[in-house]
Amino acid sequence: MEVIFKTWLYGYKELNTEKGAVGRWDLWNKTKYKQKVEKGELTSQDVAQLNHKEKLGYEFCIFNEDNQEFPFCTANVILKSSHAGVEFIDFIGRKYLNYLLGESLRNKEELFLREIWYYHFTSESGENEDYRMHFVFDEEGNINYRKYDDKNQKFEDYESNRKFDVSGLYEPYPNFGEYESLIRLDRNLPLDIFPKDGNNDNDPDVPKNPWLPGDWNKS
Repeated sequence: MEVIFKTWLYGYKELNTEKGAVGRWDLWNKTKYKQKVEKGELTSQDVAQLNHKEKLGYEFCIFNEDNQEFPFCTANVILKSSHAGVEFIDFIGRKYLNYLLGESLRNKEELFLREIWYYHFTSESGENEDYRMHFVFDEEGNINYRKYDDKNQKFEDYESNRKFDVSGLYEPYPNFGEYESLIRLDRNLPLDIFPKDGNNDNDPDVPKNPWLPGDWNKS
């Protein structure tokens, strides 16, 4: 796992420059590190570490050895606001999943996974989105979701009528450079967010979804 403290430019599918990334963080944090990066006095990693210490915002990308073209995920962290966002990228550079963590009410030194966005595409290689799902969790165990179906120009809402175990949605504040837990794709979620579509009923790697109605993903 390689951590690079730069912004990922989704439109260009490439890493930003150190100067560009730090300039972006300066706008967030009202700091003035960009000039020091331009002069070679600091690197983007140096600035990220300074921002982490002050609980200010910064970003990083995680690359795996099996794919150096696109990151496994990108992340932004603003601990002063009790915020962290992790966006997962597939093998052709599409964002397909987004975890949004916010303030935990039980402990000031941890985060709670409050939202998940899941994006489903029409084909394995195309950029066209079939639909997207927005899941919202709270610490009382309530769950609701909305399915946005752009193709048919409609959306559907679901709200749970029972409490779920959300103990697996808590995440400790990360130490600088130690992000293995924060960027976990496989989490102990109270539900399976990857839908059963009828074509993979016998595939053991595709999770079943016990709480969604059977026809929730039908057009």
